[in-house]
Parts: sequence; structure tokens; C-alpha cells
Amino acid sequence: MNYAEQIKQKLQRGSTEPLKAVVYARVSTDNEGQKDSCSNQVAMAESFVSSHPNIELLSIFVDDGISGKNDFTRPQYNAMVDLLQTEGFDLIITKALSRLNRDELNSLLLNSMLIEHNATVYTLEDGQVHDFEDINSGLLHSLKYAIDAQYVKQQSINGRKTQELRIQKKELSAKDISFGYDWHRDTKTITINEDQAEIVKWMFDEYVYRNCVPSDIQEQLKSKKGMYLSLRTIRNIIHDERYIGNFYINKRTSKLGTGKSKSKRIPLPKEQWVLCERPDLQIVDEDVFKMAQRVHNNRITVYEKPDKEVTKAYFQGTHLYASKVFCPVCGQPYQYGFSDRAKQIPLYMIKNHSECTNPVRRIKEEDLKEITQMTLRKMTENQDDLFDSLEKTLSDVVKTYKVDRSGVEKFKKQKAAKEKQLDNLIDQLSESDLTDQAKNRIKSKINAISSELDGLDKEIEKSSSAKLDGSYVNDKMNQIRRALLELRKFDVIDRQKILNYIDHISMPADGNVQIYLKTGDMTGFGASNDLRVCTGGIQDDPCSKHGPYPHFQSL
Repeated sequence: MNYAEQIKQKLQRGSTEPLKAVVYARVSTDNEGQKDSCSNQVAMAESFVSSHPNIELLSIFVDDGISGKNDFTRPQYNAMVDLLQTEGFDLIITKALSRLNRDELNSLLLNSMLIEHNATVYTLEDGQVHDFEDINSGLLHSLKYAIDAQYVKQQSINGRKTQELRIQKKELSAKDISFGYDWHRDTKTITINEDQAEIVKWMFDEYVYRNCVPSDIQEQLKSKKGMYLSLRTIRNIIHDERYIGNFYINKRTSKLGTGKSKSKRIPLPKEQWVLCERPDLQIVDEDVFKMAQRVHNNRITVYEKPDKEVTKAYFQGTHLYASKVFCPVCGQPYQYGFSDRAKQIPLYMIKNHSECTNPVRRIKEEDLKEITQMTLRKMTENQDDLFDSLEKTLSDVVKTYKVDRSGVEKFKKQKAAKEKQLDNLIDQLSESDLTDQAKNRIKSKINAISSELDGLDKEIEKSSSAKLDGSYVNDKMNQIRRALLELRKFDVIDRQKILNYIDHISMPADGNVQIYLKTGDMTGFGASNDLRVCTGGIQDDPCSKHGPYPHFQSL
């Protein structure tokens, strides 16, 4: 015999076996037809309990005027479930299963909890003790739950149809009123609240004729009239066209939410709003209303919108490696901090990392600078082939100049072609993600060479036998190489270099520091680079006798 059968026997008249029970009542609307529904449900349950002396009534839970399509909107339902899970009871007494839930998911979840705690439900409308473990009953329950859920969806569809009909007829409802109006439920009409209407007129006069701002109006309402309205409400009143008799309906739609999801109200574009003109409900003169809108527009201060780079830099942070160092396991960024109380040793550490399997918690800024320098130097070493091509091009240009006077015109055409080749090479150099400063230095050297080559035209005219020194190309290429060697040193690592070259830095658990460049290349640094990262907590004492970081991990 399962527990449901045992509870059924205990409910037989004359039984003295004790039962612990709770009562749950719910009604979804608060209209006049169901005004006493919850009290009627509770009265029926109390009458049932009084006829069974062996039932100990623990509590009565009532959710009045709340739909059963969700559980998170019903505080009394959740309190009942908490009582079941903490203290436990044997029986829920309710009018019908639909009072508990009108959603399949929540109904099945409640079934599971009842089975787990050896409890069940007694429904007053049919006098049935429900056996949720019985296979045949389970099929009937599933069908019942589906019908209840379908009822909610059908109610939503009916509501939409009612709304569409109301829009076609341009009928106003209780939700279309605001401060200054009253809704009459019996006649379903809207009238002007004369006392509130006088306050609305006064607010517009203060705003237009006395140059008051919403905060001034709020203060005067509180001090002179003993009334409080929020600043948002005051601003909305100033811009609300209802006060000149223009009521808009169909301003939003909704999406039904059941089970664990919430219903959503979705605003519609103004093109879909429907204007319902009601001159009989006008409170404010139309000219005064228009003046209020002009006053508002004149008070608006237009701020210059910052460009994308400024905004991007603001959100990236101002520290050297801000938004660049990440944990590859959980994806969290490393944040700027200090390893000592004197705040002299900057580092990047990760917080809220307790659930992540990556033990690497922080790394000093000096170590990041060192691996960045090595990465950028390694990147520039791959440009030697490009310099060889540039040197060959310059040599061809010089050889082209070694012609007699009769070939000057031909030389000019060849010179233009060679200059185009030089520009192409410069573009290739820029593709290596050099900074603007480095690019300008290279171009200035090339421009200087081009200027000297242009001057050779006059020299050739003076003497066709004149020849360039054989060391000319070598000297010019050495100048370019020396300029770029200075760039390769990367002695100073600043924020601009990091933004130009580094895409992100990864700190995997194996101890390797991985630098991902914007060129798509990746460089890793391990034990051979003699760098260290800390895997200890952020409370490690840098002044300890054990050294600055007692939990270092070698890479």
C-alpha cells in the first residue's frame, strides 16, 4: 500500500490516525463575480477539516487575485512549498487542481515534491485523494494539466481579440487614465478629477510662465500642497498629450509567459499607436501645452558626442595592460593592483576566481613588460627579407640613373615606375603593424632618397659622364637600418605600443604566458625565459622572509 492509499484510509470517518494538512486557495481576478471566491474556498476547506478531528491544520495559504500560470508571482504558494520541503505535511486541501497551478511544468514539479515528501492533494470539488504514483492516474493528471495550461493560453488569445476590438472602436479603459482622471468601473467611463486637474494646470503654468524646472515643481507640491510626485511623473505630465484630449491606445503589446518565464510587455513604434481624440477630457489649453514643449526643447543641452576611439579608451581603462590579460579557462580579465602595502609594485590579478581550475592568479607588470619587449623584438626580426627587396629596388634606381643625356626622358618614365615600387614597399612595411612614428621615419628616409634622386636630373644635364659613388646605396640602406634598429629596441613599453601591437595576453594553467599579436601571430614564454607568475592568494606578504611571492610557479 502506497502513502496515498494510507492517507485515503486516514480520511475515512472514525479514523483516529493523525494527519497534517494545509489549505490553499487562489483566484486569478478581483472582479465582483469572484470577490468572495477565496473566502468561499477557505470556508469549504475548514468545513472539511472540522468533520475530520484527526486532521491537524498547520496553515492556510491564500493568493487572491493572482494567476496560476506562474509560481514566482505567488508568495503564498511558495510559502506552502517551503513548508513542505522544510517541515513537511501529509495533505494539501484545495478546491481543484487548477487552483494550485495552471501550467504543466509547475504542476509536474509539485507532483515530484509531493511524491518525495510522501504527501498528496485532496480536491474538494470531487472529494478525491490524488495518487500521483499511480500510472493510470498519472495519465489523467497529465491530461488535466494540459487542459489547464490550454485554458491560460486561450484566455490570452481572448484578451488579444478584446484588445483588437477595443482598438477598432477606439474605446478607452482603466489603464488609459493618469493623474487628473478617474475611472468608473460600473459605467466603464473616464471623467476629469477636478481637484487633480487644477494641480495639473498649476504645474503647466509654473513650467511655462515662471520658468520652473521639475525639481522646483516637486518642492512646491510638497511644501505648499502637501503632495509628493516623483520627478519622472512630473516630466511625464509635462509631455503627456492626454491633457489636451489626445489619448493613444495600442502603445504596447505583450508576450505570454508561463511556467518559469515572465510575461513581457513590448512597446510598439509610434506609427502603430491609435489616436483617440477626447476633447471632453481636455484639461490644459493646447497653446500652453505647445509652449511647454518649446520650453523643454530650448532647455535641452546638446553635448558633443565623443569619437569612438575616446569612448573605447575610456572603457578599456587607463592602466598599461588594462583589458589585455585574460584567463583562458573562465575568460575573466586580470585587474590592476599592487603586491605590497606601499603600492610600489604593480601587478595584474584576477578576482572571484575560486570556481576556476586555473591556479595562475596574478603576474607582475614588470614581467609583462619584459615579455612584451621580447615579443615585439622578435616580430621585427622577420622583416629582413623586406629590407633586402628594398635594397635591390634602390640599387635598380641608381643604375637607371647611369645613362647618357639622350636617355633622360626614358629615365623619367622608369623613375616614376620605380617610385611606385617604393610606395608599394612602404605599404608592405605598414602592414607589419609598425606605429605611426616608425612609419613616418621610414617614409622620411625614402623621401630624402627620392629628393636626392630628383636632383640627379640636373647633374646628368651638366655632365653625362658623371657617375654615382658605388657606396651610395649602402649608405642609404644603412641609414634606414639604423633608424629601424632604434625602433626594434622597444626600450619603453607604453600604452600606445600595447594597443597597436597586442591583441590579448593569455595566462593558461600550464604556466606559459601567451602573447597574441594583432598580426595573428602568437608567442609563448616558458621556463627558458625565466619568468614567474604567482598562483597564491592576494594576501601574500611581499615583505615576508620567504620572498616576495611564496607561491611562485616557474614558467
